[in-house]
Formats: sequence, structure tokens, C-alpha cells
Amino acid sequence: MKVAILDMGTNVFNLLITDVSEDGYEILKVLKVPSKIGEGGITKGILTQTAFDSARIAIGELKSAINEMGGVESFRGIATSAVRDAANSADFLSMVNREFGIEAEAISGNREAELIYKGVRESMLLYNEVFLIMDIGGGSNEFIIADKYQIYWKRSYNMGVVRLREMFPPSDPISEKELTHLERYYDENMSDLWEAVGRYKPTLLIGCSGSFDTLRELIYTEDDGTVPSMEIEKEKFISLHNKLIRSVREERAAMPGMSPIRVDYIVIGSILVNLVIEKTAITDIHQSSYSLKEGYMAEIYESFLQKKL
Repeated sequence: MKVAILDMGTNVFNLLITDVSEDGYEILKVLKVPSKIGEGGITKGILTQTAFDSARIAIGELKSAINEMGGVESFRGIATSAVRDAANSADFLSMVNREFGIEAEAISGNREAELIYKGVRESMLLYNEVFLIMDIGGGSNEFIIADKYQIYWKRSYNMGVVRLREMFPPSDPISEKELTHLERYYDENMSDLWEAVGRYKPTLLIGCSGSFDTLRELIYTEDDGTVPSMEIEKEKFISLHNKLIRSVREERAAMPGMSPIRVDYIVIGSILVNLVIEKTAITDIHQSSYSLKEGYMAEIYESFLQKKL
């Protein structure tokens, strides 16, 4: 059974196409296209007409890719921060279902964190350590403290890179004053995260999706991305971070490995990663290419098996 899962993010739409059987599921294709549905409305709690139009274009492009592969038996959609916080979210989800035949739902921040955790577990071999997962999104950031068996603590913060860029438009390059203000804003609004880190003492940081994918691509430019997880050397990240915060947009766009989707947001994402590393003192850092959509796929597979029993 072929299944497609569409992760309708605030800045990017991600598509996962899989073939599900009793033996497991095989990933056939992963695609991402810019959507930018949060631009101009995320701080106002609405999805603009431009957001509707850009979503139609993005989904149309992804639907064409599905059709080229012969279609799927099931097409599910998950909407996150920009949609769940919008006053007109019902209209958006109705449009997605009516025009494209996608069973779409807006999920809560806690549900998003849970699926991210399940996705990360699919990407890498985990031992008995406690780890901290961070997923930097456009509208929200999710943090999960867990081990391979269970979640101990999770939280979704409405401080994604698109949202913060609209709240605090940075100079180019970002000024020292703006950088300090962003760090203080993150720090003061994530006090419960620092408390949870002190309580559960994670020794491994796993960054997934979005900004972390781009950080991996910028640091390891020869990497072909076929392995779903990778160690990120702390010293190499710090070196890249210092380069990013001094760069102008044109310089960032020319960096080998830079995704055009991330050029305007990677500085804010890097500032958050650097702050988390400093505050937690974690030195073992990994990146996971698996996140929300893979976690949702893992649940679909579990449900598939239960129906076969």
C-alpha cells in the first residue's frame, strides 16, 4: 500500500511517499517545496490570501510528483503552527481536502512533539542515554527530553524562525544588539526547558528537520544525505555559527550547501542552537533527517500491522 504524508509547515511543505507492507515500510521519495504560508500573517493569527495561493502551488507541485509515481492509496496531511494558530484554519484545511483530496488535520504542539520523537527514533540507533531533541520550525520550536523508551518532558514554543523574524526584523548582517536581544528573548521564554534539562540531565542533543538539515549541509558539503542521521562536531558548528552571524544575505546564499529556503532564517536558527548548546553544556550533538512525517508514518505502520493481526 502506497501512502503519502504531507507535512504542511510554516515555511516549507515536506512530502514523504512510502510503500507499506507487513514486512515494514520503504521510503520511496522525500520532497520539499517552499510554502511560506506563515509570511505576513503568523504574528496576526491569520492565513493570508497569499498563503492560500502559495499552498495551492506547493501542493499542486507535490501532487504532480505523486501522480508521476502512479498515485497512492492514502494521502494524509498534517498542519502545524501557522495553521493551528490561525483564525481561518478550518477554511484552509477545507480547501486542502476539497481541492486536493487530502485528509488533513491541524495538530497541537504537544502532538507535534510526540510525532517528532517517534520520527527521530526511526532514524538512529539509540542506547540508554537521556537525550534532548530540538526541532526548529517556522512557527514553533519543539523540545523533547526522552530516552529510547519514553518521553519525560516535552514542550512546543511559539518562537519559530519565521515568527521571530517578523517580530524582530534583523539587520543584514544582524547587529550585536539584535543578536543579544534574540538570545535574551529565547532564554527568558524557555526557563522551563532549562529547569527540565537540570532535572533529567540529557547527555545527547539531537536536532532535526528544518534549520538542522541546513546546518548539516553547510558543515559537511560532501555529504550526500543518504544516511538519515549524522554527528555534528561542536567545533565545526561554532565556526559556522560565527560565520553566519557576520554574513549578509548575498554571502549566505553563496555558501555551498545553503538551501534557498533557509537563507533568510538560518541566522535566527543558528542563534537558538548556539544558545541551547551553551545553556545545556551538551557536547554530543547529532542531526536527524527524520522528524514529524516519519513519526506519523511509524504510527500508520503500527496501525496497519494491528489491522492485519
